[in-house]
Amino acid sequence: MIESVHRGGLVRRGGILTPVALGHRSRVIDFGRGPETAVAMPWGDVSTAYRSTGIPDITVYMAMPAAVRAGRRVCRDDGAAARKPHRPTRVLKAGVRAGPAGPTDDERSRGASYLWGEVTDPAGRRAVSRLRTPEGYTLTALAALEITARVLGGVAPIGYHTPASAYGPDLILAIPGCERQDDPIAT
Repeated sequence: MIESVHRGGLVRRGGILTPVALGHRSRVIDFGRGPETAVAMPWGDVSTAYRSTGIPDITVYMAMPAAVRAGRRVCRDDGAAARKPHRPTRVLKAGVRAGPAGPTDDERSRGASYLWGEVTDPAGRRAVSRLRTPEGYTLTALAALEITARVLGGVAPIGYHTPASAYGPDLILAIPGCERQDDPIAT
């Protein structure tokens, strides 16, 4: 099973995308700056991590402040929002639209992203990695440049790939400002 950091949602169980209630699960995670409460979210990693690793059970989490966790409980449902929109969802969407389009150049230059990943095997062995990267928008641009340079350099596997399946798990370390800490495997 893999659980990674990083909206109701989806998880992967037995290799199958499985619907779950919004924020159906939370846990305390140390991303490298001390423990924080993180909530299950349906990020694309539910698909890409499976494509990269073949691990059949994947849940993705995102750290969020207590006030945001409380707000998400207001909107939590079993998928009814997809069938019939309700007020809290509309209110939250309006709030997002009213906010800024994204971080400023200064905010991006000062920002950082912290990611955590955990994998356990059937024998109960557990491995954890933590990653500190530039702010997310900046990381995306730098990763695109790194991959483009590799493609232009003639390193472009044929067919569909995630960045990790194309270039390996250490691709991220070639991007300026990225650091990974791998904890020893625990049993």
